[in-house]
Amino acid sequence: MNCPFLKETRVRSCAAAPVRMQIRNGLETMGLEKCSTPEYCECKAYRERAGAGAAADGTSCPFLEERLVQFCSEAPVTKFIPYSEASLSRCGSGGFEYCSLYLNFAQPGLTRMHSGDERDPVVDGVRVPRRLYYTPNHMWLDVRENGACHVGIDGLLARALKSLSEITFATMKGVRRPSAALTLDGITWPITFPNPMLISGANLYLRRHPERLTDDPYGEGWLFEGWEAPSAKVREGLLSGEQAAAWMSQEVQRLNEFVHGCTARCDAALGPLMNDGGVAVADLAGQLQREELLRLLNEFFAPHAAWAHT
Repeated sequence: MNCPFLKETRVRSCAAAPVRMQIRNGLETMGLEKCSTPEYCECKAYRERAGAGAAADGTSCPFLEERLVQFCSEAPVTKFIPYSEASLSRCGSGGFEYCSLYLNFAQPGLTRMHSGDERDPVVDGVRVPRRLYYTPNHMWLDVRENGACHVGIDGLLARALKSLSEITFATMKGVRRPSAALTLDGITWPITFPNPMLISGANLYLRRHPERLTDDPYGEGWLFEGWEAPSAKVREGLLSGEQAAAWMSQEVQRLNEFVHGCTARCDAALGPLMNDGGVAVADLAGQLQREELLRLLNEFFAPHAAWAHT
């Protein structure tokens, strides 16, 4: 599936010019220059390449090149992508759903944490998109038919760790387990996707705006992108669909019980940590004491967590 803002056109350029400039074909350019007429022999670039005595041989310049390209119609600066390389860009696959331009123009103002297919289950305010696969340490994986992958954190982790100050990427390229480190309240906590994939890049935008990770975990807050590695089973041991929704329900209940335990251990009032109805508040991590925060991270979001409650 291609991005709806992805368009095709033909561009022309001069192979003899010292600076290659691509000009989009159209009624406003066709026939308005010398390249496509016998007058091309008067062009300085042609004479320098072909020789001063070269005569016209045909109706268009032999150095005139034309090719099919794709481009984003919503980008502020038009960048042409050769059609032969289109499959390598996110525009020609489901990856366009993680492009900020697409998100802003297609669904402006939409809170992506709660967005998705209207049939997706929502567990106490946390949406669990059915197309995604989930890890026991609350990360998600999106795999497209062509093998393109995206990795991020799920809505429950995003809600619990609302106030992040820094994100550091530990893995950037190659067949690795995607890993990053989140810094909050002076604690740096590693998060690791359990299965290896061919990582092609990380969302470096989050270095300047770490809040996007928790504000938009299923959209602009993605962490890594890449491809299924031939020798790796990137979906092995993960949950999806109804199983994932049932697990998330258990995790929400377990988190609420954890909060009740915190208040008992700390002899603190229950109100600041719970919403009406007994649901753990957003930015729970930011309201816990250091010892309880570490306990929370270890019990729910440890890098090598196992399916203890499925």
